[in-house]
Amino acid sequence: MEINHRKNPNPASYFSPFNTSYAEAVVTQVKGDKVELWLGGIDARSLEAFNKEAAFITVNTKGQETGLVKLESRRGLVGEGKFITAARANSQIQPGTLLQERIRGIPKDLTLKIGLDDAFDSNTSNQAKQALQAINRIIALPLGQREIHYIFGRLTQSRYQQLQKNQVQNLPAVGSFGLFIPSLEQIVIDSFGTKNEMVSDAVKRLQPQFKSLLATRIVKQMVGNNSTSLLKVTASVDIANSQKIIAQSLPTRGINKQTGGSTATANKPIIQDGEIPKLPVGTQVVFNIENQESVAIYISLLVIDAAGEMAVIFPNNWTASEDAALLPAKEKRIIPGSEDGFKLTISKPWGISEALIIASTSPLRTSLKALQEIATRGDKKRGPIIPTNDEFLDITDKLLTDLDGETRRGITVEGIQLTGGVRGVDAKKLAAMTIAFDVVE
Repeated sequence: MEINHRKNPNPASYFSPFNTSYAEAVVTQVKGDKVELWLGGIDARSLEAFNKEAAFITVNTKGQETGLVKLESRRGLVGEGKFITAARANSQIQPGTLLQERIRGIPKDLTLKIGLDDAFDSNTSNQAKQALQAINRIIALPLGQREIHYIFGRLTQSRYQQLQKNQVQNLPAVGSFGLFIPSLEQIVIDSFGTKNEMVSDAVKRLQPQFKSLLATRIVKQMVGNNSTSLLKVTASVDIANSQKIIAQSLPTRGINKQTGGSTATANKPIIQDGEIPKLPVGTQVVFNIENQESVAIYISLLVIDAAGEMAVIFPNNWTASEDAALLPAKEKRIIPGSEDGFKLTISKPWGISEALIIASTSPLRTSLKALQEIATRGDKKRGPIIPTNDEFLDITDKLLTDLDGETRRGITVEGIQLTGGVRGVDAKKLAAMTIAFDVVE
């Protein structure tokens, strides 16, 4: 979020002009140490991680830290908070003060909210609701009342025709049950069954996919700090055996602090910001990760495909210690490298896949151990592993547990505490970067 209203001769207090600072929120009202916030700069995918456990750094127009605000409640994009401490002598908080993410609190009990097709008759709707609510961490809701993540519905003839217009490939049979995105403009890949399937059978068939989608939702609560992390690390996906950068990702706040506002790179990506590269099946790629910190960091690389399946690409030496994930200060790593013994080749399913690059100042011991156990069961020593849906969900929970432990150990400010119901993620200790790409024929 960049707020800049220099042309307005009488701007509102929270539109005060400034140079080039970016923020996730802005103070709109102040009453003593109580503040009202507008959180318009937070990534919508991770908004649920900004409730009463979140904390923000207050910054001046030069981007310098001036204090800390603890969020106490939130309704939509409007929050109530408390000014905890001043980082500089006599610092005061005023309307218009910018707030940058410091700590987010991801709920332990995140759920997947499934909307019930409003084209269902009452009997079908009741059967679907009963079957869905029997699944742990799944909530079945009528449409139009609350936010939903997916719609469980039937593919009607009119929807089939609309999906054809939207150029959706490999459409299932009319009359089959499956999952739609909330706008009904796309379907979830591989979620539809046969034409005459019973509702209860469809829900039972989808249970593994629900777990995968829930795990992906947990991951999405982390990726919003791509631009807010203070770690200095960059990542790109490149055409293998070439100098062509397809797309790149970097925590701009951390890089800007290092370079004085410049994020230029010597080799520009061939895909511009905001565009999603199209990668044909069969394309060989590598990931290029650079640690620009003065200390070593631990990195992990996951890829989640269009069907919600996850592959763990790095670390890829499953018999090594936690140092296998270590990237020393000021060094780069190409994944997979020549010594890794495997290649990354783009394959089906078609559609949008996302690479998630996690950089942390602390070793991810619990999640790494879980990955090693999975690899051991498969008698695998090196290379990517593809967890089952149950394992995917378990890994994401353990990953957050690792990050939460490091965040709690690093909290030294009085008044900033995390309850047992959340996992904390500190912007000074984690960078979670995503690179999306579209797999095409």
